[in-house]
Amino acid sequence: MTEKNKEELSRRKFLASAGGVVVGTMMATASLNLSNSSVDAEGTMEWPWPYKKLDPEVVRKKGHFGYYQGACCYGAFSAIIDVLKDEIGYPYTMMPIDMMRYGEGGIVGWTTVCGALNGAAAVITLIAGEDNYKELVNELMGWYTEFEFPSDISNKYAKEHKFLVNKYKSDEVLVQSVSNSPLCHASVTNWCKESDYASGDSERSERCARLTGDVAAKAVELLNASYDGEFVLKYELSGATERCRSCHAKGKAFEQGGWTRGKMGCGSCHEDAHK
Repeated sequence: MTEKNKEELSRRKFLASAGGVVVGTMMATASLNLSNSSVDAEGTMEWPWPYKKLDPEVVRKKGHFGYYQGACCYGAFSAIIDVLKDEIGYPYTMMPIDMMRYGEGGIVGWTTVCGALNGAAAVITLIAGEDNYKELVNELMGWYTEFEFPSDISNKYAKEHKFLVNKYKSDEVLVQSVSNSPLCHASVTNWCKESDYASGDSERSERCARLTGDVAAKAVELLNASYDGEFVLKYELSGATERCRSCHAKGKAFEQGGWTRGKMGCGSCHEDAHK
């Protein structure tokens, strides 16, 4: 055998050996990523997906940044999923985040449920599972209706340029308002009336970017509390809403008002319902 042939044979042996090492490493890595996960016989990730506690402030900043990339629903959803990609890896690395772009402006501008709530509730449901997602999402929804957006901390981040964007739609401290509703329509309208900005102004868009970060951060706070077994339900329906629901709630007594359902504060839309 010539020297040239010997060199070629050695090279092939080395490549075959190196390939085996790479494949082995990949298999070991996959094994580690799956160690805390549950995969069914078809290779589908079972519900709920794995979780580890996250830093709400990291998520708040990512939510604000995500709004700039794909608006409110995308922003809240991607903020949490992206951090979980870094912290856990699979299956979050397989999540198609772009599917959440539909939720912009309360679902393609129809101003129904706030997109940030929509995206955050999806992540909570993915992680909390059948036993816990309803109470966590319920708490998030109730909190949203009573919270003054944007938060003090989001206003501070913007003023001090501590968010992740390079160019801000506005870096001023923005007026805060309470929506009294989970609807994008009410949330935006109340803020615009409070601030004197129009819905198409860049300040309104920046307000919703900060709100997106705030909602994503709150969702993580709830998930962290649930993970620690320390979640406590705080939100309660108002007395006025409970009185309305004594007749107007999900039920079969049509004649007594059982032709509707819901948990929103009735007075935000029906101030003079029985006038």
